Amino acid sequence: MASVTTSLIQGICLFAVGINWAKVALGISSVAASGGSSLIHSDPVRYGLRYLSAILATATLWVIWNGWRLSNSSAARWRKVPLTSREKWNIGVGIASSILSWALIIAEVFAHQKMHPR
Repeated sequence: MASVTTSLIQGICLFAVGINWAKVALGISSVAASGGSSLIHSDPVRYGLRYLSAILATATLWVIWNGWRLSNSSAARWRKVPLTSREKWNIGVGIASSILSWALIIAEVFAHQKMHPR
């Protein structure tokens, strides 16, 4: 049972790291494609990308928080091992990219209202 739980937690962490790379690729392709395309800049596409990015950033933060919460629970204290530097780096990158995603979402909302008032 413990090995299944551990593999499930590792799978969730791998999923979270994969989400970060997907967000980066989505952001870069959005910036590259929005240069001259009115379809990419249309409201339905913009809102869809904004909400997808917000959901993925929130999911990443939730997975990191839940992993931290589970590893620090009283039931897990006997099997707790220190994180490796690579694991700490992955967690830091996940948190930083999620916070950056949220900052860019908020900046886009305000910047778009200033540049394109209705």
